[in-house]
Amino acid sequence: MPLSLQLFLSNIKAKDGLARPSRFEVVLPIPAYINKYVSNSIFETILNLPNAAVADISNAVNNILGNSPKDEQSKTTNASMSRYLAFQCVASELPGKNLLTADAKVYGPTFKVPYQTQYTETTLTFLCTNDFYERKLFDRWIEAIMPQDTNNLRFPKGESSRYMTNIKIVQYDEFVGQIFAVELMDAYPVGIANQPLSWQDDNFHRLSVNFAYQKYRVVYDSQYDVATAITEYFGAKGATLFNNAGQNISNGAAGILNKIF
Repeated sequence: MPLSLQLFLSNIKAKDGLARPSRFEVVLPIPAYINKYVSNSIFETILNLPNAAVADISNAVNNILGNSPKDEQSKTTNASMSRYLAFQCVASELPGKNLLTADAKVYGPTFKVPYQTQYTETTLTFLCTNDFYERKLFDRWIEAIMPQDTNNLRFPKGESSRYMTNIKIVQYDEFVGQIFAVELMDAYPVGIANQPLSWQDDNFHRLSVNFAYQKYRVVYDSQYDVATAITEYFGAKGATLFNNAGQNISNGAAGILNKIF
C-alpha cells in the first residue's frame, strides 16, 4: 500500500499528536533510613521552605483526589529533597526488559523457551548546584548500604535499615496528562559516574547515578496531575484554596476535574 501523508497525519492527530521525550518527571522518594544520613543546615532549611510548601500542597491535593501512593516505599521522608531532585533530573529513561530463553528440542529444529524475565538497570542524570547536595546524597546513600569502616552490608529490608525505594518515572503529554508510567520496585543506587573536571569546560556539573531494582510495575491508566496543574497555573494560593475546598469534593467531582484538565 503506498504511503499516504494525509492518512499518517490524521492517525497522529487522532491520537493527540506525538509523545515527546522531554515531557517527563522522576519521583524519587527518600527512604527513612537514608534520610537519617542527610543533614540540612538552618540556611538550607530556609531555602527549602517555599519548595516544601509546594510539595505539601501537592501531597494534600493528591490525597483528596486519591492519587497518593499506598505503598510506604513510594512515600518520601524528605519532600523538599524529592521535589528538588524531580526538578533537577534532566535525563532519564523508561527501562526495558528481556525474556531469557533456553534452546529446547523435541523433534525437528530447536526452538527457544523463556524461563526468566530480566530487567535492565536504569540511569538518572541530575544537574548539580553549588551546594553539591546531589552528590552528597547519593554518596551517603551508598555509604549507608555498605559503610566503608566496617564493610558490613546492611539488610535491605530491615525495619531500621531499609535503603530501597520505589522510583516512579512518568511520561506526560503536552499538558500535564500522565499517559504512561513505570514504578521501579525496590530500587537503590549501585553506581555514581565520574564527574570530569577541566579548565576548558565552563558548563554545568551533571551527576549520573545508576540504579538497580527488582522489577518494575507499569501504570497503564491515564490521569491528569491536577495538583501540578493548579500549582503551575494558579500558584500556591490557588492550590491552597483548592485544598480547603477539596475536602468537600466527591469522587465524581474529581472525575469532572480530570476531564477539564
